[in-house]
Amino acid sequence: MVRRLGVALAVLGLAGLALAVAILRQPQALLTVSYWPFAWRYDPDLPVSAHTWRQLWLALAQSAVALALLVCALLLRRWQYGLTALAGVLALSAPWPRLQMLLTEAHTTSYQRSPLEFSDANVLQGGRLYQTHCAACHGVAADGRGPRAAGLPVWPSVLGAPLFDNRLEGELHWRVAQGDRTLPGAEPSASSQHGFQAVLSADDIWRVFDYLRLRAYGTSGGAGMPAIPAPVVGLVCRDGRAETLRGLRGLPLLVVAHAPGTPDVPQDPRLLTIALTRGAVGDVNADCTAAARGAWDAYALAAGVPPDALAGAQFMVDRHGWLRARRLPGTAPSWTSADNVCGPGGRIDGAAPGGLGNLLMAMDRVAIRLPSSRP
Repeated sequence: MVRRLGVALAVLGLAGLALAVAILRQPQALLTVSYWPFAWRYDPDLPVSAHTWRQLWLALAQSAVALALLVCALLLRRWQYGLTALAGVLALSAPWPRLQMLLTEAHTTSYQRSPLEFSDANVLQGGRLYQTHCAACHGVAADGRGPRAAGLPVWPSVLGAPLFDNRLEGELHWRVAQGDRTLPGAEPSASSQHGFQAVLSADDIWRVFDYLRLRAYGTSGGAGMPAIPAPVVGLVCRDGRAETLRGLRGLPLLVVAHAPGTPDVPQDPRLLTIALTRGAVGDVNADCTAAARGAWDAYALAAGVPPDALAGAQFMVDRHGWLRARRLPGTAPSWTSADNVCGPGGRIDGAAPGGLGNLLMAMDRVAIRLPSSRP
């Protein structure tokens, strides 16, 4: 019985150690947890000194030795008390660093992701909600210069690309819903933002963040931002193959803002062409057409231009639905490698002409591996 108990303890200890190592090595982008029960989480972007790492490994080694001695104490009756006492001393004296040195504060929603489709309807609804509830402080352009900004204890933050850089969506959601507090249950300070859960539903908050994410992409050109999906819009395709952009996953796409009276974009057999027409009727030389005004307005956000200035803009979408490149009106007459604005590898070096083929190959060669929990 004692031997079995010792083996069980050893197995549990090794399993716990393996689980801890697996969690530490797991990219945060792969985690989707509906409820996080701890007040701390591992943050790979948190700067940790070499001294703290050495202290951690020493504590782990000392704890492992204590566990081994405890197992031996259960197996060897003669030295049972001495080994147990030594194991206790080693375990209690392990130099564990403070949690604040290795972990960052977390909330119950830290690893949650939006359950909503990244669609033109949700993005634009998020924009309307933002203008109603947030623009007075953070500004119509999300630049932190709203009409009420000067009267607040702390100047509102700019809600641009840095908002989404190295921050978990779930923690941003919790902060908006609950208010700017340090931890769940803490009292808000005089300078904190009040919570919006009384006026905005959980889905509405996700919609606001989708709007801000797409707007930040359009303003920054994707620089310094995580990858974002191409807005899903309704389609009418010649062959009836899909009714929305999501139905074309698995194929590279070229999304073109088509204006009446302008020449059609030449068809390229390497990808499917989607024409945004903003409600205009008529024959368009494209594989699929998105005629809704909402589709046009959503891609105007992605371009960072007013809707009336979108005509002629082009976007490239990879096989997994990620927005990978864009070419704005008035830029070079053909694609160049510098138009690659999104992806784990960043921009392609150089700006060689005739870069459409290079971009297509780069989208497949340097694929975005982030999982998408969007329906």
